Amino acid sequence: MTFGDHAALDAPTRAWLTERALPGLSLSDVRLLPGGFTNDMRLVTTRQGERYVLRRYLSSGTRMRRNNCAVESAVLERAAPTVPVVDVVASDPYGSATGRPALVYRFAEGIPLSRALAEHPSAAGAAELGAAVGGVLARIAAVRLPRPGPFHDPTLVPAEDGDGAADLPDFVERCLATGGAGHALTPAETDAQTPAEAHALTPAEADALRALAARTAHRVADVSGHSRLVHCDFNPKNVLVSRAGGRWDVVAVLDWEQAFSGSPLYDIGNMLRFSPLYPPAFVDGFVSGYRNAGGALPDDWRELSRILDLFTLADILTAPPDAECFAQARTVLLSHLSEE
Repeated sequence: MTFGDHAALDAPTRAWLTERALPGLSLSDVRLLPGGFTNDMRLVTTRQGERYVLRRYLSSGTRMRRNNCAVESAVLERAAPTVPVVDVVASDPYGSATGRPALVYRFAEGIPLSRALAEHPSAAGAAELGAAVGGVLARIAAVRLPRPGPFHDPTLVPAEDGDGAADLPDFVERCLATGGAGHALTPAETDAQTPAEAHALTPAEADALRALAARTAHRVADVSGHSRLVHCDFNPKNVLVSRAGGRWDVVAVLDWEQAFSGSPLYDIGNMLRFSPLYPPAFVDGFVSGYRNAGGALPDDWRELSRILDLFTLADILTAPPDAECFAQARTVLLSHLSEE
């Protein structure tokens, strides 16, 4: 067996893979996959030429609530009849075999939507991409759940006192207080370096974010009674697409760790957060595709979806995965403030 850099498996995980998860198959190669910010992701190739992804759940310091392996497996099973998701073949939901919760699913052939958009598709191609993604989001939003709130166990029945209307100002304050690289700069730090160099908000920007959350928090209650499946990280990096027969289609929606029961407008805000970076035809196609597939939008959906996305935006601004993402999120914040 060969291994990519730092991808060697510990003995319990290797035994679980070969004896229980993929019985009858022998492994030929294991490599780390990029993009696993909160979990350990590895591409496993068998001597039979089949490819799988091993997802091992790590402890995370992010402020966004994350589902455990057992809950994410249940979400995938619930969505699978109508939504393109990865094909799970095995799970060790509580780490009883490997020492760490783990999930194995078939590798999905496709490219991230982010890459497809970066390759400058034609207006027609961008609109087609948008329509395909919007249609899939409508199918996600069509999954009904008993009540709003986060999932606590594999039954996917939120607690009766679940967060139907989370406290936006409180969440923003917690992000600013616990931020890592994206904490708010002190006045001394502001004088010493620019926000772009520090990957952090200035004190004035942090105060503006607080004020924005306070001014718009009452709108979160407008969707507090909604109980549809929400991905909550529905962005171009988590949507795999492919082009077959001359048409774009969605292969799989990845990473359901943050899924909960609520309003589809959270996912719309997530997908359109960086919409100025996308071809205009993609955004138009996305909205049309969502509506044409049965997705309902209120008259003020743009404003409301942007307000709901402040939860994720605050998380990115105060704990960005990289400098580029922070710069993009900061531009979005400044745009919100200028439009107000």
